[in-house]
Amino acid sequence: MAGYRTEAQTRQEIIDERLRLSDWDVHDPSQVVQELDIYLERKGAVREPRKHAYQGHRFADYALIHKGLPAAVVEAKKTSVDARLGQEQAVTYARDLQQLHGGPLPFAMYTNGHDIYFWEPDF
Repeated sequence: MAGYRTEAQTRQEIIDERLRLSDWDVHDPSQVVQELDIYLERKGAVREPRKHAYQGHRFADYALIHKGLPAAVVEAKKTSVDARLGQEQAVTYARDLQQLHGGPLPFAMYTNGHDIYFWEPDF
């Protein structure tokens, strides 16, 4: 369909630009990490035998870095998909990062390039 973008196009053409406009430099890994590898075996969270090289890994589309640690994760969806479908992934990534690094739970955001949602935990 005309006007729809793949997830990769959505990230490059829309999300990267919105991050830039919000003063995040997507080319500076001290600010933004794309495809952040969340390796759960470091904390012993994955205990079953490996079946493939990426077992125990999850990849967040973006991590926004503050003081050297992920302060937020962003789950990207293609423009034709409801952004809210990324909520569970974003929340899982945020919880995984808190388990790995301790400290406060990172913010969880999910977007299709047009709609942006923030998840706030119930405390």
